[in-house]
Parts: sequence; structure tokens; C-alpha cells
Amino acid sequence: MKLILIIFDADKEEILHEILDRSGVPGFTTWSPVYGKGRHSDPRMGTQVWPGENAILLTAISEEMAETLRANLLSHEEMKTGVKVFELSSGEWL
Repeated sequence: MKLILIIFDADKEEILHEILDRSGVPGFTTWSPVYGKGRHSDPRMGTQVWPGENAILLTAISEEMAETLRANLLSHEEMKTGVKVFELSSGEWL
């Protein structure tokens, strides 16, 4: 199993949901809005000085489904910027 955490520009949520559907991801949880700053990005704080909002999506899926999701994310032009994906492996789920 893989725990996938995706931090993304909130404007890309609809596209991300389409990719999840196409990848066969059965369920997920999102948090929105979230604010912060990446190592190579400007702050996104939802203010006039630092506009923009992010969202976080979390899903637990099989390794095979994670590979499909990864391929679909990487092949979609809109998802090449404003998206960070983190993967955590688990030998067993309780």
C-alpha cells in the first residue's frame, strides 16, 4: 500500500479529480484552503500581498494504482507546475 499526499494549487482541483477517476482511485480526503511556501516557490497566503491558495489531497492506494496515478499526473501538462506529490510506503495496514 502507498499513502499519497498531493499538495496542489487549489485552482487545479477539478483536473486532479479527473486524473484520480481515470487512475481508478476509489477514495480520498482533501483539505482546503491551506497556506504556505515551498522551497522553490513564493508564499501562497490568500492575501493581496501573497495571493493564491493551495489544497492537500490524501489517498491510500495499492502500489499498482500508485504507479498508474503517478504516470497520469506526470503526463498531464496542467499538473507539471503547482503540484507536489509525496509517497509513503507501508508494509502492512492495521
